[in-house]
Amino acid sequence: MTDLLPYTHNCFVCGVDNPHGLQVRFSATNNEVRTDFVPREPHAGYRGLVHGGVLAAALDEAMFWAASHAKKRFHVSGELTVRYRQMVKVAGNYEIVARAVKSVRSMCFTEAELLDSSGELCATATGKFLPLPAEDIPRVLEDFHPDDGTIRPQSFVSSEDT
Repeated sequence: MTDLLPYTHNCFVCGVDNPHGLQVRFSATNNEVRTDFVPREPHAGYRGLVHGGVLAAALDEAMFWAASHAKKRFHVSGELTVRYRQMVKVAGNYEIVARAVKSVRSMCFTEAELLDSSGELCATATGKFLPLPAEDIPRVLEDFHPDDGTIRPQSFVSSEDT
């Protein structure tokens, strides 16, 4: 079964109201989070090539959702490592796949891949994610876009957070 993950108004990666953002939508199946990724000209570093920081942001967001979906709890980035394997072109069609690989105490370890339309590996990433502090949850929940087609954002709030 595929779960459509919630999205926000303002986030650079998933924000529906952010005109300069990536505006991607994530879905989760079992232990994988996926999204189609089509970068636009505002995401360029060199003309025609996507800025590495934009790619890092997209991979980070995918891993955030992998950790949050696996643990059923919102997380924040603790560490991000990206390896760029080839240049990514503006207006190309790409896919990002992320998964949670293990948990140690409260930390969730993740990995992600950015693939071009032929399945060629463009970038890889690993991350370490920590639970979102409980005091930040009410503010975070306010920014989610209401969409009955996605998992409710409140389902990522642990009983430990309330």
